[in-house]
Amino acid sequence: MIQAMKKALAEERKIWDPLPLLSSLIYAAIISLVGGLYFRNSHKELVNNIYKLFLYATIIILTLLIAKVTEFFLLQDMGGLLEVVRYPLFVPFAAILLCVLLNAEIALFSTCFLSVILGLSLAVDHSRFIVINLITGVIAIHASCHLRKRKEVFVVCGKVWLCCIPIFFAYTFTQNVFWNVFIISDVMSTFAFLILTSILVVGLLPILESLFRIMTDITLMEYMDPNSELLRRLSVEAPGTYQHSLVVGSISEAAAQAIGANGLFCRVSTLYHDIGKLFNPHYFTENQMGGFNIHQLLTPQESAQVIIAHVIEGEALAKKHGLPSHFIDIIREHHGTTLVYYFFCKQVEQMSGDVDAVNESLFRYPGPKPRTRESAIIMMADTIEAASRSLEEVNEETITELVNRLIGEKL
Repeated sequence: MIQAMKKALAEERKIWDPLPLLSSLIYAAIISLVGGLYFRNSHKELVNNIYKLFLYATIIILTLLIAKVTEFFLLQDMGGLLEVVRYPLFVPFAAILLCVLLNAEIALFSTCFLSVILGLSLAVDHSRFIVINLITGVIAIHASCHLRKRKEVFVVCGKVWLCCIPIFFAYTFTQNVFWNVFIISDVMSTFAFLILTSILVVGLLPILESLFRIMTDITLMEYMDPNSELLRRLSVEAPGTYQHSLVVGSISEAAAQAIGANGLFCRVSTLYHDIGKLFNPHYFTENQMGGFNIHQLLTPQESAQVIIAHVIEGEALAKKHGLPSHFIDIIREHHGTTLVYYFFCKQVEQMSGDVDAVNESLFRYPGPKPRTRESAIIMMADTIEAASRSLEEVNEETITELVNRLIGEKL
């Protein structure tokens, strides 16, 4: 009887005929227009960023394709487990990806319109399909907001699955029945859908991050691993620089959180911002440990060139080890186009105070200047942490004066 009903439903809907397809297209166009107006007013950063816009479109189209392909197989004359699928779950897949890769607000809006458009266009019990997909999508967003490890995706889907069980009982109670065998089949089918969702999300996340240049908290946490080759080398070969990076990371994370920027990104990217010092660690004061200062053997210009080189060499090393482009930007920007001021002044002093006799470009970092809030914060935190170690008297007054003066210079 179920097979006959499915066959009749497929013949009645004619889902692959031109007019039904056009109907789905019109629904999609209307809701896409509403979505476009919403994003234009509330999420301009999505509309203005071509990578994020294409990422969003990719996830939505992928979700719609998965739903349509699943519907096609469910309506075929097939036996087995497909017979027990009454409430397929598609929205949690998009909700998790959008929440992790973009943000929770965009994911919530998309959950609502995907639930509606799929509920109207698929061969399902419309009202119940919309309700269960909407509720599970919202739960998936709530559980994904602080996702830091890929394996936690399975935990998120587990929570979503547990929330489905009372919904199935609620559906049964509306029929004035306490229990029937369909509850078991519904629970098992949603479990299968959510397991597949977990596998797809875990598999697609690194691909989407790479293609669309998105840096998620999951990836950032992986780069915090102290056993990674670069961080292990830094801690052994340039321990002073490694300690400096840890402290700068803590300062910049706190500053970023205070203004609503990405604190975790600041903390992690700062670990790698000075990896160029691995080439000549003893030329930098934090690694000299109070010993002989090798700059006494060099001219100010030579010293400045060695110091400036850590940015160029850091960029090359980062590319060699495949670090994300966001980290490379921090390496290039954390000194901006500032002067290596100490050695510039020494050179001016050697030229009897004649500033015009010194080629300023030889003492200036290549840049560019910081282009994001996070990059600017790291620049200021890096300068303050290094300068604070030279204070003879450490108290609130001297630190406040130092911070205000250095940030003023950077501005």
